Amino acid sequence: MKQGLQKVLLCFGAGILVQGGAYFYLDQVLFAPASDYNVSDINKSDQTAKADKEAFAGVKLQGKPYYSHDYRYMADVSDTSVTIYDAKNLGSPQVADLKGQGVSFFEWLPDRNLALMALYPAHWKGGRWNVTLARYNPDSPNHESDAPVDDLPKNSKIVGVAYSTATNAVYMKMQVGQGLYRIYRTDANYDTRRIYVQTSDIGKIAVFYDEDRLFYDDADRGVMYTFNGGDSSWRVISPPGMFRLVDVDREKNIYAARINRKGEAIEFYVGKLGVGFNKVASLDTPMDFNLVTVHTIQEMEKSQGTGTTK
Repeated sequence: MKQGLQKVLLCFGAGILVQGGAYFYLDQVLFAPASDYNVSDINKSDQTAKADKEAFAGVKLQGKPYYSHDYRYMADVSDTSVTIYDAKNLGSPQVADLKGQGVSFFEWLPDRNLALMALYPAHWKGGRWNVTLARYNPDSPNHESDAPVDDLPKNSKIVGVAYSTATNAVYMKMQVGQGLYRIYRTDANYDTRRIYVQTSDIGKIAVFYDEDRLFYDDADRGVMYTFNGGDSSWRVISPPGMFRLVDVDREKNIYAARINRKGEAIEFYVGKLGVGFNKVASLDTPMDFNLVTVHTIQEMEKSQGTGTTK
């Protein structure tokens, strides 16, 4: 009896060690942030980036190319395939095993050679509709890991992803119907859950690189929100009027556009959380909001000689 109890306790302890070791590997090794969070596309000149891409010039693409932060890898992504080429060994590409699923989203992390790809049942034949956010590491392809979201409405797809590279918090924008969206959150411990927000017409999503802090907007009403992943609190951050979120940057500037009733951008703003927003410029002619980027606002800011929030 005593020996049996000892065996049970030993097995229990071994299980805890294995689980703890697995989480440590995921959180501190595979998904550990690099010391420099700068995005290479931003820091490199256009000429240098073009030269780096030339290494893949001979690749015949099946879909759209996506380049890793250091241009070591290029992913050729189509609706049904992901092929990853190594600039040092173009003749032996890696073909990701999608298990017959389709691809609705793909992006490299900005500080390491790790890709996020969203998969859905492209050849669904009834039953549950499950989607997956897969992490793919070309340096160690045997250590793929997935964050599944189960029992969704038919035809649901992940159409946007925002991630905090320092905290490993990943937020997914899930389309569950025409103009209907949800937000899900996962992390290195595979803790995947739905985040309940104030709108179903979710526009842009963004996350601070070093905080579990989500930003999103109501595309219909023109209201911007922030969600604190630490305590699950939320609040409105947009000034009076109708505003859409554009993005956030490494310095934690929040870029936004004021819109008119047609949803067109009419003014650009830059703000800081807890401080507020400053107007960068008013546009002489309304602009399609979908064409507004952080670069657009930064260039306008330079031309106008205006400063960011103080």
